[in-house]
Amino acid sequence: MQELVELIGIDAALAIVQERGGIRLCVPRNAREDHWLVPLIGLDALRALVAHYDGEEIDVPRCASAIRAARERQIAAELEHDSVARVARRHAYTERGIRKLRRRLEARGDIEDAQGDLF
Repeated sequence: MQELVELIGIDAALAIVQERGGIRLCVPRNAREDHWLVPLIGLDALRALVAHYDGEEIDVPRCASAIRAARERQIAAELEHDSVARVARRHAYTERGIRKLRRRLEARGDIEDAQGDLF
């Protein structure tokens, strides 16, 4: 799954997992605009799949926890440079959900406390 995320990005990989998790995916030999994957992941991502897998069948795992962890790391990285409101809108979260996620990641030590050390 990590290879798929690196190849086509987290959003496209998540879309494939949601659509085909636990089922084999037949990657075509040619990336055509009318392929069923194009509305799901986009033509550029399909081209990347074709270039890498070229007609192979790949097993799509149902790895929701790994996808969630990767998305949380992505959100944490965005929070270093952007507002809670913009990150929430971009990821279809509420602001409260983003703040809770940040507190959970801080408690686990995945990110530093946003306020830093006061003393």
